[in-house]
Amino acid sequence: PEVGSVKFDYRYVVLLKSVQPLELYAYNVFWIRFANQAFELAKFDDYETHFTVMNYFKEGSVLHQVHCEDFVPIFDEQYPQVGWKKVEEETFSAIAELFKAAVSEAPPAGIGHSLHSRAVYALDLMVEWEGEGPSARMKPQVLEVNFSPDCVRACKYHPQFFNHIFQVLFLNSTDNCPVTRIC
Repeated sequence: PEVGSVKFDYRYVVLLKSVQPLELYAYNVFWIRFANQAFELAKFDDYETHFTVMNYFKEGSVLHQVHCEDFVPIFDEQYPQVGWKKVEEETFSAIAELFKAAVSEAPPAGIGHSLHSRAVYALDLMVEWEGEGPSARMKPQVLEVNFSPDCVRACKYHPQFFNHIFQVLFLNSTDNCPVTRIC
């Protein structure tokens, strides 16, 4: 948007309903965070150039808020050869791969199975250019996984957020819930 060629990351909330069999959903509303300064491989001590989390930083820093429904058309216009839909498909594939690995081992090395257990995670990702020319693609890179994440912003902008999560995890229904089953 107005901030130019900046670094950005994005967050998906993921709902783990079952380990055996693996049943995993992504909340379709995702959050984008932008650095405040144009990216460059210099000034490595400049927080607002190299970091994207501004809502916990010093007073006076600007938090550039762009909602996902506004971000996707901007992204598609800026990167028509890639398109957000393809990035999202690859993001969901990366998340599925991560959770398949996480449940492949018994505890304490992996996530254990329990019929009565459910979990909410948030995954922070960035995209990395892979290849060059017309075959270049943006490959999602998982930066961080948070168990029981901060959902204040989700609730502020999407008042039904926790209702949707509880409906999927505990009422066994995805009706009218903005979720995608990943696996």
